[in-house]
Amino acid sequence: MNQVLLAVIVALITWYVATAMPMFLRWSFYLGGPLVGGLVCGILFGDITYGLQVGATIQLAYLGAIAVGGTLPSELAIAGYLGTALTMSAGLAAEAGLTVAVALGSLGLLCRNAYMTLNSIVVHKADQYAAAGNAKMVRMMNQYGSQVVPFLCYFIPSFLAMYLGSQAIEKLMAVIPAKIITALGVTGGLIPALGIGLLLTYVWDKKFLPYAVIGFFLVAYLNVNIMFVAILGACIAVLYMLARKKEG
Repeated sequence: MNQVLLAVIVALITWYVATAMPMFLRWSFYLGGPLVGGLVCGILFGDITYGLQVGATIQLAYLGAIAVGGTLPSELAIAGYLGTALTMSAGLAAEAGLTVAVALGSLGLLCRNAYMTLNSIVVHKADQYAAAGNAKMVRMMNQYGSQVVPFLCYFIPSFLAMYLGSQAIEKLMAVIPAKIITALGVTGGLIPALGIGLLLTYVWDKKFLPYAVIGFFLVAYLNVNIMFVAILGACIAVLYMLARKKEG
């Protein structure tokens, strides 16, 4: 696919997921998550397996992340979609790409804060139309006017990052020593542990400890595929829920 066209598509998707996508799709169906971003980028780049590997690795860093009062720890759309796209375009390992994605997600908060601040202009304009009794223009301001600033804040930086960044990353990778790449991989491997740790602080219960130990030994000592462990864990969770429901 043409580099310019690919950059436009990735930038459009990043903008749409970050601001224009309905909330129930973004959070209830989690289409705004890095894992789905990996699937979408995998389709765009023609390598779904690679895309899912990168997306799943990025997802681990945000397992325990929650939005409190509208405050986000990172911009997931930029980390998940743009971060995955840049990682794939440069051919980075998933672990090294995670470092890039987390950094992008943190920088993406600048885009979010900018549009949240500047969009107050649209809100005040909608208030004026509401005071004048013009319901049609109030609707227009909310549905379309409110997306002008977010489009500029997300589409343009994402396009530039995708169009120029992928080429810059490729050139950078050619001159960076192998030790630095290894260090990025090690750092990327630590971040998912932090994400899992955050998640455990919310769901931790000592009665579930044996299940965690079983999963750990299956992977660490028996070299069982992680996908098998995930499916097994989901089945055990369903059986547990059914048993509790039967008990009333």
